[in-house]
Amino acid sequence: MAITGPNRKESDHVIYSEHVICEGFVFKPSHVDAFYHQALNEAAGVTTVKFKSYSQDVKDSEMKLFNYLVNRFSPTLPDEPC
Repeated sequence: MAITGPNRKESDHVIYSEHVICEGFVFKPSHVDAFYHQALNEAAGVTTVKFKSYSQDVKDSEMKLFNYLVNRFSPTLPDEPC
């Protein structure tokens, strides 16, 4: 007897994940409580991402992670210059 798989629809082939990978850091944006960026010098910086039970520091010299989080959570421009 041959083994058959489930009948899949075209929509079943869509790849979707709640996780985001940025600067080598994997997280779920829905779990982020707060975040901020701290420039250490002109060539280095750290973005701190806070969750309910812990916070994670990520090397982010080009501010890719920070800019992603800003665009994700508050896409409008801030009133004050950064």
